[in-house]
Amino acid sequence: MKIEVIIEEQPLAFIRRQSPDARKSLRTAIHDIERGAAFPEPLEDELEGFYKVRVENCRLILKHESGSKPPLFKVVFAERRSVVYEMFRQIIGLE
Repeated sequence: MKIEVIIEEQPLAFIRRQSPDARKSLRTAIHDIERGAAFPEPLEDELEGFYKVRVENCRLILKHESGSKPPLFKVVFAERRSVVYEMFRQIIGLE
């Protein structure tokens, strides 16, 4: 099944700042979602409704757009694993 993935501005800038190997891994993970070879993991608690993709020491946070055909995920945030969830909670106003 073909899944559409849209990358918003912040995650795109994050991907562009990475080393060539990390960029390739991040892009491969996104293409795997598009091809249906991988599916993002749902987040829990106050981040319910969002999904994560683990790529080495980075995390992509996605939002599923329900009702769209084909299925659509938006990559809304990306950062290093050590700070990604704390920063994302601040951005969406949970801290």
